[in-house]
Amino acid sequence: ATDVQAKKAATGATNVQAKEPAKLPAPAKDANAKPGLIIEEEPLATVLPDNAAIEKKIPLLDELIARESKDEKLYSERGECYARLGKDEKAVEDFSKAISLNANFQETYRLRGLSLAKLNRVAEAVADYTQALKLGPVTYELYVRRAAGKGLLGEHQAAIDDAAEALKLKPNSVEGLVVLANHEAALGKLQDALTNLNKVLEMDVKKGDAYLLRGFVNKSLGNLKASEEDLKMAA
Repeated sequence: ATDVQAKKAATGATNVQAKEPAKLPAPAKDANAKPGLIIEEEPLATVLPDNAAIEKKIPLLDELIARESKDEKLYSERGECYARLGKDEKAVEDFSKAISLNANFQETYRLRGLSLAKLNRVAEAVADYTQALKLGPVTYELYVRRAAGKGLLGEHQAAIDDAAEALKLKPNSVEGLVVLANHEAALGKLQDALTNLNKVLEMDVKKGDAYLLRGFVNKSLGNLKASEEDLKMAA
C-alpha cells in the first residue's frame, strides 16, 4: 500500500478551525482492492495564518537575528512564520539553525518534523518526531504523526505500536483508531482492523474514510454484503 498520507502544516495561535481537507489522490473504491494506506494522519486542528501580519513580522525577525545571531528562539520563530506561509524549505533551514544552537528544545524538532513531512522528507520527519518524544513530554500528536510517517516508510508494525501509544493518551480518538486500523489492515490483521473500525463508526457515523477501509476489510474477510454496504456509505 503506497497512498501518500496528508502532511500537516501550521502551528501557533489565531483562528483555529477544523482540519483542511487532505490533498491526496482519490483512493480507489474498487471492492476488489486490498486494504492499504488510504487514511490520512491525525487531522489535528490547523491554523489559518494571517499572511499579511506574518509577512510583516519576518523583516522584524531578520533585524533581531542580525543583532542576536545566537538566539535560537528567534530562528525558531522565523521558521514558524515561514512554515505558516508554506515556505517549508526556508522553515527547515531556520529550525535547523535553532537546533544547532540548542539541541534540547522539543518544540523545534516537532515543528521541523511538520515541515519535513510536507516536503515529503518522511524519514527525516520521523527522526525529528522521535527526538521530540525523547526530549519529552510525550504527546498524542507526536505518536500519531510518527505512526503515519512510519506507515509511509512501510514500517506498519511500528506504526501500530505508535498508534497504540497515542490511544493510551487519548483513548476515544476517532482518528487515532483509524490510523491503528489502517496499519492493522496493511499487515493483514483484518479482524483487529474490523474491530477498531466498528468502534470508529459507533462514535462517528459520518466517517467516510472509515467506511471505505472497512469495506475493503470486509471484502477480504469474505463479508461481501457488508463490504458492499460500507462502500456505498463511503461514496
